[in-house]
Amino acid sequence: MRRYFQYVVAALMMLISTAVPSLEADGQTTVKVALLDMSSVMPMGVTGYGMMGPGWGQGQGMMNPGMMGPGWWQGQGMANPGMMGPGMMMGQGMTGGMMSIRVDKPTVKAGTVTFEVTNWSRSVLHEMLVISVDSPTAPLPYDYPQARVPEDQVKVLGEAADLQPNATKTFEVTLSPGSYLLICNIPGHYAAGMAASLSVAP
Repeated sequence: MRRYFQYVVAALMMLISTAVPSLEADGQTTVKVALLDMSSVMPMGVTGYGMMGPGWGQGQGMMNPGMMGPGWWQGQGMANPGMMGPGMMMGQGMTGGMMSIRVDKPTVKAGTVTFEVTNWSRSVLHEMLVISVDSPTAPLPYDYPQARVPEDQVKVLGEAADLQPNATKTFEVTLSPGSYLLICNIPGHYAAGMAASLSVAP
């Protein structure tokens, strides 16, 4: 199933790569974020929808033209070694990265950053938190009984909370140079691979 998921997303990337590049206002940085799970790419007959239903590529909540740039399918966000400790049900080897977060640019300049976050799932609630970290590869503190990151133990700078399927939220955060993680903190989702790194340059 993991290999199927990767093949389908690779095909989507070929389509998206032909889209018009995203536009940004002068002096303003916008990061487009996709929250993905298996329902995002299921073919017709599995979820009851075609891979690309009516209006695909148009409007809020759908795959907008230029949403993802080069290297979109690479980087952190898969269930990778060291993300979760031993014994975690949803950690390494269990989900195979069936949920993920993807961004259209891994590095931005310091200052006000606008996050445009879209939940591409057809059935699952997601969210996205911006967390300041010393190292993007170090695991975050984790509450195993709650299956989530304890938000009072990390530095959360902004969030798009409770995103329904196909919904989009936009918010702004002022970021200093450094490293950041974008995570979904719905129970089990961070352990399932929903984390992506973002670097902020001076």
